[in-house]
Amino acid sequence: MTTIVEGNEALEINSPMSAGQRVLFGLLALFPWLAPYELILRIDWQSYFNLPFLLVAVISAGAIALSAFLIWAAIAGLSSSIRIDRAHGKISYSASAPILPLRTSSFPIISIERMQIAVTDWSDGAPSYALEFLLAGGQSIRTGSSWSRPEMEDLLERVATFLTKSV
Repeated sequence: MTTIVEGNEALEINSPMSAGQRVLFGLLALFPWLAPYELILRIDWQSYFNLPFLLVAVISAGAIALSAFLIWAAIAGLSSSIRIDRAHGKISYSASAPILPLRTSSFPIISIERMQIAVTDWSDGAPSYALEFLLAGGQSIRTGSSWSRPEMEDLLERVATFLTKSV
């Protein structure tokens, strides 16, 4: 969930990945391990060179891959922040995760060429939306994504109002 902190001179857009979400992904990563346990370890296979065991091995490998993906999401999911500081005339983007160091990039506010709602279409399910700052030189900065387009449109309007407000 995106949160906004606005002051007289600065506006901060935070897109955190909470500790609760990380713990949930970690716990969900345990569930797929039931497949290899139930299908390989609990059954007393007399031979491993047969078609049914090959099917079981493929299912187990898929379960382990899913578990690895969930663990990766728990430890490498990014928390990001965008800070627009009118007093210093800069926009800063910061991102971090438990296994990644804090990375911060700063750009002059005047390098913002355009702001828009970026749409990410998924092969299954609804698209997700993010506020995107297009900067001079072809660079861009995106906020964390949301399933709600109206939420991102409100954020775009709020940032535009903040940027045009006189100091």
